Formats: sequence, C-alpha cells, structure tokens
Amino acid sequence: MNRIIVLFFIGILTCSRLYAIEHKVSISGSVDGLKTGDSVTITVCPYLGRLGELKRAFTAEAKGSRFELQIPVSDTPRFVQIQFGRLDIKNVPALLLFPSDDLDFTIRDNRLFFRGPSASRFVVQQEIEALQEGYRRRFKTVYAPDVLPVSLARIDSGAAICLDYLESRKTEVGIPAYRVLKNNIMAGALASKYGYVTYTCLHQPADLQEKFIKAIRQLDKPFNGYPSFVVADSSGGPTSGFSVELVYQRYLVDSCILARRKFNLHDCYRFESRDFTGAMREQLVTELFMLKRNSPELAAADLEDALGFVKNTGFRAVLGKIRAMSLTGSVAPDFILRDAENKPVKLSDYRGKVVVLDFWFTGCGACKALAPVLFEVERKYEHRPVVFISISIDRTRGQWLATLKTNEYTSPLAVNFYTEGKGDRHEVIKDFDVHGYPTIIVIDREGRLCPKPELDERGLSALIDQYL
Repeated sequence: MNRIIVLFFIGILTCSRLYAIEHKVSISGSVDGLKTGDSVTITVCPYLGRLGELKRAFTAEAKGSRFELQIPVSDTPRFVQIQFGRLDIKNVPALLLFPSDDLDFTIRDNRLFFRGPSASRFVVQQEIEALQEGYRRRFKTVYAPDVLPVSLARIDSGAAICLDYLESRKTEVGIPAYRVLKNNIMAGALASKYGYVTYTCLHQPADLQEKFIKAIRQLDKPFNGYPSFVVADSSGGPTSGFSVELVYQRYLVDSCILARRKFNLHDCYRFESRDFTGAMREQLVTELFMLKRNSPELAAADLEDALGFVKNTGFRAVLGKIRAMSLTGSVAPDFILRDAENKPVKLSDYRGKVVVLDFWFTGCGACKALAPVLFEVERKYEHRPVVFISISIDRTRGQWLATLKTNEYTSPLAVNFYTEGKGDRHEVIKDFDVHGYPTIIVIDREGRLCPKPELDERGLSALIDQYL
C-alpha cells in the first residue's frame, strides 16, 4: 500500500503522449553549498515505478554555486530528478518537464524557488505534492473492514483538495499541463483505493478476506468517483502516469479478490494483452513481466507472445533480458567478487555443485524474513554438493562485514560476497537482472539456470533435489 501511496504523490508529476516534436530543455540552478567541480546528476525517464530502469542520466559540473546543462526531450514529457552528489539535498522534488519547459531554480536557506516562464507549472506541482503529503500526515491509514468506507472516502477527499487547487491555477499552468495533472490526480486516487483493498486482502486469512469483500459489496460504486477519467486515449496510449498501475490493481480486486480466485500470471497477461491496444498494452505487459520476473509462474510462451507485438525498443530490451534470465538451461553469467577475507572468487569455481544465489542488503525487511528459511535449507544440504552464496549490495564494506557478524541475513554456512561499494550498479546485478530484494537464483552443477524457486523450505529443497 505504501508503494501505491508514494506513486500517487509522484504520479501527479508524470504523463505521456502530449508532444511529438523534439526539444532541448535547459536545466539550471543555484544551490547553497554547491562548489566548483561538484557533480550534479540529472536522471530523465518518461515512466515511473518499475519502468524507471529505462532512465537516462546526465551529469553537469558546478561552477561556483551554479550548474547548467541541456538535455534532449523528444516525443513525450519526461520525469526528471536531480541529485547533488556529496550534498544531501532533498528539496527538489521529482518534476515533470514538458518539451517547451526550461527549469531554473534556487535553493537558498533550505527553501526552493523557481524562476523563468515555466515557473508556475513547477510551483503548482510542488504545492500539489505538499497538499497530498499534509493530508497523508493528518489522516493515518487504518486497515480494517469496518473502516473501509472512511478510508476510501479520505482518499477521494485528498484528491478533491488537489483538484480544487489545480482548477484555481488552470490558466497559469496551461491547458495541456492542466489535463495531465488532473488525470494523474484522478488516476492516482483510483489506484490508491484499489491498492488499499489489495494490500488488506491478498495473502490474508480467508475469514478476513470475506469481511473485506462483504464491506466492499455494501458500498455503492466505491471505485466510480471519477467518471470522466479513462485509462487510455483513442489511440491506445495511457492518459496518465498512473494508468498502468490502476489497471493492474483493478484486475487484482475485480478478477481475484471479489471473484475469490487466486492470482494467475498467465490469466493476467491474457487479460492485459487482449483487452488493450497500442502503447497501453505494451506498457501493461512489460510492467507485468517486470513485476513478476522472479515468479515461478513466468512462462516463456507468454514472453515470446509479448515480443511478437511490443514495438517499443526499450520495452523489448527489458523483455529480452527477462526472457534470457528465465530460460531454464541458459548458461549463468560468470562473475568475480571478493569474499569476507577480500579474496577474489569466481562463480565458475563452484562448477560441479548446485549454487543458490541470494541477493540482499542491510535493512531489507523481506531479506531478513527469508533468512530463517535459507538457514534451514543450508543446514539440510551442509554435507551435499550445494553451495549457498549471499551477495549484498551494501554501500560500504564496513557495513556489510558488521551485518555478517549478526547472522541476521546470512549464516556461517554461506559464502558471502558484496558488490564492492557499487550497490545495485555492479555488473553482477545487471547480468542477473536483479531488480528486487531478496532475489534467489538457483544454478545447476553445469552452470546453467534452473527454474524460478518457490521461496519456502519445501519449494527450494525440491528444486535443489531435482538438480543434484
């Protein structure tokens, strides 16, 4: 649910398919504490969420307290984020730049000011985000069947505040930006409402699910508060940065929770690929496979089918990578990493053994929760030709070594590596297409990829036994 809410706030700042002419956008700023030679990184991407991995990065060198560079923007507006290297500055929010916009700002005394002809569009985005954040802090989310009507109504109330504010600034931001921001507010509210239900129902005991289903059915059209909003335009393109997330969350509620059916990846893919067209369909199925890239349900036939109609080159590259890493029998990429004694070790050194790779990082709650399962399996195969390799993306060697001593994420039976301070930018992360943590990958005795494992003791043990 937190992911849905965060996307709601940020989704207001993104859009697609508004302009088709290539432009140059100037991004510049004056920042307290910035010094000559400091590096400023600008990341640009037309998508949020999972498709954010398609971003491009640009770097500018500061001159005094000021930096400036130009970035190409073609076809669509872009979602832009700015990082200031050594300076821990969080004042600049994620921003939506239309092709005609230049971004110029100042950060002084910890306050953000925009300048130039496009300033009003950025000010409005900033204020909408502040309104949502303030509303979220005022009303804490409660997950219970008896408060479901109130919880959904509060999501609508928060959206109404933003819509009213946006309406009051309609002339200043311009009609194209107004339409985009309005669609994102409405789509974000709908995605949040569906997300509230999926978060509270999925993977819950049957009796609790039934209480939520009953509460939903007692409401009069709980998800129909925005009749003017449609997820896709007449050409099949998403009308909002939230369209794809909304369709997926709605599918979980309508086709799984309310229908009392377990989620099935193939069925969801079939729905998205048959009920939508154009860019919307391409983005839907790409994000679906990205979300489920580590699922045992991932079927090569569905990936091949998607590659038959997906034309977007970035999406095709993502799908191709997922396909390569999901094909049982493909040769696993080799790597060299240093262990806790700083000794370089190759993956291929373990040829002849079944290898279980565990990707994690300090502070990852899901990684910590999975650790007892891995410990049990490690003890079970301690004297068998099986090796368990933990790969941490911790930023520093000191942090990694300190965490190893706690035995909270790994056990003394595992071989421990870390990505040498490069975090998730290390080649091993890219080669194994790791985008979520924990990620477990099993490799057979000949160095080939095994099917995706179930993340429980029985499922993981069964897979290991199959390849011993």
